[in-house]
Amino acid sequence: MASRSLEDIAEFIDKMKFRKSLIGGVDEQSVWKKIEDLNNEYKSVFDEQETKYRTLLEERDLEIKKLKEKLNMV
Repeated sequence: MASRSLEDIAEFIDKMKFRKSLIGGVDEQSVWKKIEDLNNEYKSVFDEQETKYRTLLEERDLEIKKLKEKLNMV
C-alpha cells in the first residue's frame, strides 16, 4: 500500500498485526518487518508531498517570470 497522506498511515497502523511468539509477546522478526513497512509508508507520503510542493514552486517561479516580463514591456 503506497500511502498518500497521514490518514492513510493511521489506517495502516490500525490494521497492523504481529505474529505471536511461542513464549509470549510478539515475534521479533514480525516487529522489524512492520517497522520497515511503516517506514516505507512514511517515505511514500514524504515523496508525494515533495512532488506536490516542487510543482507548486515551479508554478510560482513561472508566474514570477511572466510578471517580470510584463513589467519589462511597460
